[in-house]
Amino acid sequence: MEKPSWTPIVLSGAIPREATDLLAILVMGIVALETSLGTIGPVSFNSRLWLSLLVVPPTCALAAVSTTTRRTREELALFAYGGSSWQIFLRYFFRGAICSLVAFSPVILLEFFATAPIRELVLSALALILAGGLFYSLPSLRRIRSSSFVEHYKS
Repeated sequence: MEKPSWTPIVLSGAIPREATDLLAILVMGIVALETSLGTIGPVSFNSRLWLSLLVVPPTCALAAVSTTTRRTREELALFAYGGSSWQIFLRYFFRGAICSLVAFSPVILLEFFATAPIRELVLSALALILAGGLFYSLPSLRRIRSSSFVEHYKS
């Protein structure tokens, strides 16, 4: 029997659809909206980027940690059907990247329409994607490498 391809499973699992993901998008979106509308006078985009990089990592990490029981079962099932740890990492990385990018898209679009340099926009979007993805996926890597996960996997 041929094993199924894991690419669709990784990518379909990357779509933020849980309540914690939506709350994380909401929290980061409120901060993004506040920084966009709460400025008096011209403010450089770099200050908004630094503020977003202070908000994105803890928010994504909290969203990733909040439903660990259910996610542990999903991860065990993925391992049981032949998945690997890097596929689980990619799944959560994409989910965190999407959360942070969706939340800060108003700021990025506002700067795009305000004719900010494209290089600055691309670098800030990459920084948001990396920060959101890494901090969303790090708790899952810690769970996968823990001794309790190995004990559950063996039984």
